[in-house]
Amino acid sequence: MDVACVLCGKDEATLSAQGYDFEYDSCSNVFDFVRCNFCGHEYLNPRPVASTLDTIYPPDYYSFTGTTNRLVARIQRFWEGGKVRLYRRFLGEGRRRILDVGCGDGRFLGLLRDFGAADWEMVGLEFDQDAVATCREKGFEAHSERIEDFAQRQDRKESFDAILMLQLIEHVEDPGEICTRVETLLRPGGLFVIETPNLGGLDYRIFSGRVWGHYHFPRHWHLFSRHSLTEMLLARNFEIVHAEYLISTSSWIISHRNFFKDRGWPRPVWSFFSYQNPLLLALAVLIDTARSRLGLETSNQRMIARKKSGGRGE
Repeated sequence: MDVACVLCGKDEATLSAQGYDFEYDSCSNVFDFVRCNFCGHEYLNPRPVASTLDTIYPPDYYSFTGTTNRLVARIQRFWEGGKVRLYRRFLGEGRRRILDVGCGDGRFLGLLRDFGAADWEMVGLEFDQDAVATCREKGFEAHSERIEDFAQRQDRKESFDAILMLQLIEHVEDPGEICTRVETLLRPGGLFVIETPNLGGLDYRIFSGRVWGHYHFPRHWHLFSRHSLTEMLLARNFEIVHAEYLISTSSWIISHRNFFKDRGWPRPVWSFFSYQNPLLLALAVLIDTARSRLGLETSNQRMIARKKSGGRGE
């Protein structure tokens, strides 16, 4: 399906990357990322239609299954516990209602419960019904529906103190419309927390054009710079209260995997580059931590935006 740039509405763009589903081999199609000639936003065009989502998101998709390496899981838990402590600092103390959009099997909901305040109330959204069932088994309220539909319920208006979209907004059809829906769900002063790939970093410079891990053909439909993400939020009644670059272990590892696979190297070579490989994870952490401390970009970013008072949701 051919689309125009959803950020500025223009339909003139230049090819910026081309590749196929290196990671899951869900289909044989070749996909294109294009760069808008007017605002610079990069997006997949053409992109899959909604009826193919079950194909391009197979049952073994990583957000549905999680890591199987115990050491990696422990390190990941420690690292992501720091995220929750950051959210708590911005949210303040007291009862808070938090929505995790794209919650998968509830792994991060569990982190919010374990590292957040005791009186936080967590809700999850996830389109995969099996993952939602797993969330419910863990004791969480979870819904199998899109945020667009969830937000249209009148009883949901201004009902959350924070909404999280962690590595998700790059997957949606219209991220600007998603931001508008989020704004209606947040109470005045509520937080919108986004983590998403960044069009920058050393791995982007090395691998862009075809095998960069964050292209994630054909599941990533949008790629943001810090500037384009900021502009999208400012235009929808948000103010930016925190922005930072994050380590991007998966991009470093998957980019190398894609590189060798694309060039026909034997399976034992490219399969070595797994996001569950502790050695490779450690190397990626060292590289991006050093870059962050030097004030340089990485290919991952976090932005926390606050809903302004007197906005559209009131």
